Amino acid sequence: MKVDRRSFLRYAGQGVILLGGLSVMSSCGGVDRDQLLARDRKQRQIAGLTEQEMDILYLASLAPSGHNTQPWTVRIVEPQHWIIGSAKERWLPAVDPHNREVLLSLGAFLENLIIAAEVHGYLIDLQVIAKSSLDKEIVDIRLKKGQTRDFPLERIKTRRTVRNNFSDREITADDLKYITIHHKRPHLIEVMMPHGFYFPNNSPQGKQLREGTIEANRKQAFRDPAQEELANWIRWSNKDAEAQRNGLTPDSMEIGGAAGFYVRNFYDRKSVLSKSFRETTVDTVSKQVKTCGGWLVVTSQDSRIETLLEYGRMFEEMLLLIRERKIAIHPMTQMLEENPSRDALAKELGLAGEVQWILRIGYLNSYPDPVSLRMPLSRFVIT
Repeated sequence: MKVDRRSFLRYAGQGVILLGGLSVMSSCGGVDRDQLLARDRKQRQIAGLTEQEMDILYLASLAPSGHNTQPWTVRIVEPQHWIIGSAKERWLPAVDPHNREVLLSLGAFLENLIIAAEVHGYLIDLQVIAKSSLDKEIVDIRLKKGQTRDFPLERIKTRRTVRNNFSDREITADDLKYITIHHKRPHLIEVMMPHGFYFPNNSPQGKQLREGTIEANRKQAFRDPAQEELANWIRWSNKDAEAQRNGLTPDSMEIGGAAGFYVRNFYDRKSVLSKSFRETTVDTVSKQVKTCGGWLVVTSQDSRIETLLEYGRMFEEMLLLIRERKIAIHPMTQMLEENPSRDALAKELGLAGEVQWILRIGYLNSYPDPVSLRMPLSRFVIT
């Protein structure tokens, strides 16, 4: 029987497939993030940074970003004076032409940075210096000695995006309150608190979000600039993943077992552009959206630079709380990246303001460890 790539990924979900007469099992894994970190610790020394400050920046870099591009940069102006920005080569112009998602990611990076700095006894003074979302330098930061904050940094280290194996049980009111009520902390600037709306998956709005997400993914999968951009950020082989230390790997896409072995050894950039891969992507999304506890839609009053940075911070704060309650949040942003859904979504859902997040949410039986790779500090710190 001939097995094409699309069929292979479907059959291999069972965990075993015969390749050339050999049974390939789930032991075939990818690059280990912790091993790379241990190696970095032996080699790293960044001019102008103390060991403590390097730890702060490493923890900041564990923030989420689209396609795991890790767009942030840190320019060392002088001791304890940094400029946080983004690298144009790590933008996603095909799906994020105005850097809305880049700024949200920088906000998540800032939230981790502020928490880690406070744990190490620093206060952070921040000033937004960008005039445009396409500016490369965004925030001026100065560290000052202050009181030490008690916060479990393990929450930052173990945060991860989960895509599969969601329960279809609705999220309880108590859990929603726990993860969406923000505690008092220093804000980047004063903006309105986010408006979060929960829609169970079987509600009319949930059905609309399910169907809209499938359709937006179909449009994006068959829109060549978007698919080519995705292809540029998938690190199929372990060699490529270890060299780049960013982007999407089979592990982070949750392609495991025999399928993981196959794609690491036989997939390349051209595979992502094939019709079968595009169809498989839509099939996968269709299955994912059928199973979850519902959707969180977060709106803001506007999309100013300050607003997006602050909403990125608030999003990361929420992500740092969900693991202990075995809740997974899977950002599904395609409806915000493709027309006509991008412009009409808030009105169709009966919401005021501008939608910043569409989040698929659900309970997990067990929480997997983080696997997305991180660039060494030398890749994003400018001295």
